[in-house]
Amino acid sequence: SWLNGMAGARITLSPYVRGTATWISILHESEHPLKFDTLLGRGIGHTNERRTSVHASGGVSTAVASNYVMESGIHYAEFQFQFQISGGRSFIGVARPMPNLDLVRYANGIFHFFVGSWYDDFLAARTGEWGSSNAHACHYSLKTGGMSWTDWDRDTEEVSWEGMERCRTGDTVGMLLNLDGGTLTVYKNDRRLGVMKDGLSGPYCWFVTVSRGKEVTIKKDEPPRA
Repeated sequence: SWLNGMAGARITLSPYVRGTATWISILHESEHPLKFDTLLGRGIGHTNERRTSVHASGGVSTAVASNYVMESGIHYAEFQFQFQISGGRSFIGVARPMPNLDLVRYANGIFHFFVGSWYDDFLAARTGEWGSSNAHACHYSLKTGGMSWTDWDRDTEEVSWEGMERCRTGDTVGMLLNLDGGTLTVYKNDRRLGVMKDGLSGPYCWFVTVSRGKEVTIKKDEPPRA
């Protein structure tokens, strides 16, 4: 059931749903919890009313599903891409929830979670809920298949991981965050590639980072059996 699918996640309902408090609207929000409700960077916007798809028309920008905070358990999401993979930047991953981040400050330039000059700002948003893991953001590169992660202290480099593959135009990428085991596993077109990162704990949100001309859709789903 959809209630079981919410286990281990903290969902923030939209102001409209909280205001009307109707069972129908609450049920709809709970059945479709994943949406890009936080947009960071210049020229990124939604392409549908459900806010599940975003399009970048400026530089490098980031969309975060910040209403869906994964705190424990197992969570799976799929990402569909409508663009040529070969050019620009295209990443998907998880990052710490930072509800008090000053969004206006990052509205008119590039934004991604690996800009060293902003690490102090990100760490200033830290709470005790983050736990002991120092992996505060981790992403998968569609272009290369490589992985990068950061503790928001030191510079990071992209690394290889067992099973890594790059993506092609039209591929669907799935990510399974297992906070019981501390792992992030990548799927491509319903095929399991492998564990990209381990040692994860504490709360995370899904995010995508894209450059000009790229469109991404997120949806919650069941992980493939393969």
